[in-house]
Amino acid sequence: MATFVEIRDGVRLETRRYGDPTSSRALVVWGHGLCNSMAGEDEDMLWNFWHDDDGAVAMDAHVVRYSARGHGESSPSTAPEDCAWDTLGGDMLSLARACRRDASQRLVLGGASMGAASAIHAAVRVARERERDGSNPETIAGLVLVIVPTFHETRRRRRSQILAAAERGFGAFLKSKKPRPIFVGTDREDEPPRLVGVREDSFGDVMAASADSDLPPPDVIANALRDVPILALCWDCGDKTHPLSSAIAIETQLAPHADVRVAKTLEETGGWSEAVRAFVCGLGAGE
Repeated sequence: MATFVEIRDGVRLETRRYGDPTSSRALVVWGHGLCNSMAGEDEDMLWNFWHDDDGAVAMDAHVVRYSARGHGESSPSTAPEDCAWDTLGGDMLSLARACRRDASQRLVLGGASMGAASAIHAAVRVARERERDGSNPETIAGLVLVIVPTFHETRRRRRSQILAAAERGFGAFLKSKKPRPIFVGTDREDEPPRLVGVREDSFGDVMAASADSDLPPPDVIANALRDVPILALCWDCGDKTHPLSSAIAIETQLAPHADVRVAKTLEETGGWSEAVRAFVCGLGAGE
């Protein structure tokens, strides 16, 4: 059942929640990918660690999933800037602060593709706030980054593709949906394309924002994430939107301490949900 959280005047986000908010040890806030949706992720069944309340209870976590601005039943965009990655990172952080029980509840941010980029931007925001105000003790207990999108040099090459899709329009975009590359050659290849989650009234803004979005500079990311435990689940299956190079950059440049796992087949993604649960359970172990 969806509920709505107003994160600022005139901006509300559609959410779905799992687990007990009153006693859970961790809060996990999760964002989906560009033009995807919570329903689309449920259909994919690739990283649905929330699955049901049992999954959240197993992590001792309150899981809050949400539709990004311009998607689902969340507020529509008023300009492309509303849907830029850095803005979405601010939205994720505002939602986390609205849902967090108190400072004792560990805060875990994560997402797939655009949601992963949002989580990185949110973590950078927290680090910058802490530098400006030394009295702010807020920390990110962990990040879960799934199928990290293109960024930096590969993002610049992707820009023209996103703008071309935007120019063709919403109707053409609906007709152009294809199976995920990880499904090709498996019994899931012929499944109907997953549901499109972007709002038709926001499609142009969402695509323009995505084309112009990127991650912060490498040194800024490395500084913000150096003490943050990270689980990165990526694949190597010819997916140019979520390339292996993004996983390599995380492992070698941005966060060498991250636990980066790369699946080459659909079968190898089968353990992803349990990997997320184990990661969240392990945060703060022994404290």
